[in-house]
Amino acid sequence: MDHASEELYVGLRAVFRFIIWTLNNLYCIPVHFCWLFLLQPLKWIAKEKYWFIEGIMFRWLLSMVCLWSYSAGYHVVEVGDDFLDLIDERTLVLFNHQSTADVPLIMAAFNSRERLSNNIMWIMDHVFKLTNFGLVSMAHGDFFIHGGPKYRDASLLQLGSHLAKFYIPRKRKWLVLFPEGGFLKNKIQASHRYADKNNLPKLNNVAYPRIGALKVIMDAAAADRHTDGGDKIKYLLDVTIAYPGGRPIDLQTIFGGWRPSCDTIFYYRKYTIEEVPRERDALESWLFERYREKEDILQEYYNTGRFPILPTPHTPEHQLENVRTLSGSRVVHDPIDFILRHCFYIASTWLWLQTFYWIYLSLSRLLW
Repeated sequence: MDHASEELYVGLRAVFRFIIWTLNNLYCIPVHFCWLFLLQPLKWIAKEKYWFIEGIMFRWLLSMVCLWSYSAGYHVVEVGDDFLDLIDERTLVLFNHQSTADVPLIMAAFNSRERLSNNIMWIMDHVFKLTNFGLVSMAHGDFFIHGGPKYRDASLLQLGSHLAKFYIPRKRKWLVLFPEGGFLKNKIQASHRYADKNNLPKLNNVAYPRIGALKVIMDAAAADRHTDGGDKIKYLLDVTIAYPGGRPIDLQTIFGGWRPSCDTIFYYRKYTIEEVPRERDALESWLFERYREKEDILQEYYNTGRFPILPTPHTPEHQLENVRTLSGSRVVHDPIDFILRHCFYIASTWLWLQTFYWIYLSLSRLLW
């Protein structure tokens, strides 16, 4: 295939994918809310059962998002500490934030594990409310945080209240946070100014994180030790997202699939909650050190194409051979799950359209 023909093929494929994913949103999201509306009485008489069912439906809907990247060949490869023993544990998960593709790829990684996506609460920028999935996240109980000095203090107070009212009572397990407060391309200049002001080394592959939301979470929802018997956060999972060559894909690329298929690396490092300092200055220093580690890891990966794996810092050297690590394999999804869930949403759309049409005819006969 010559270059012109290849460009035509890629362009037509992108148009086709945009049409398919637009239709996918139209036959999935409205019926999701229709079913939630039908379940509202259960919310008042058996709240735990309602949120259990809502979590399952949330995971089904996320599988639609997973298919967007999976079908285009944009895969996630997992390396580092094995986190599978934390699926049923209250865990705070920190990600560096590079592009609009981060969230769909995180969903693709997590949704491949049963029970995980059902019980996640996301902390996201308030702009995400305006997306097609924003309403779904609002219904799920995710938190939308406002950045900037004008809203920061009020937003952090709201976060503490939200954790007490929603995260703890609804028995969500994982809490996802992006400490940089936005995409790298939007934060890098402010990060450099902060480094100059505070005599810190400049970071180019990540931005210096903000401490406010993490401090609120540690104060409001974290256990003292991971061995405590309570139902608070007992672990912290620090995840580094690394795109090949330092060129992040974005949401439009996932929709259109015009870039060649690639593997994005998720590097996991697991900490018990007592390894994370509580005092503000110590917590800030600890978090900054994690991001300086990310900077070095990403730079080596971009320079050499090889991803360095650091020793788990809290594990004594003589115990390293006993630490379980991930094999570096791609996240795999079951295509049968995709097919069955598409069938469910298409059939649900037909059923609800028939229901609304029947209601319309019945009202028409009564009124006219």
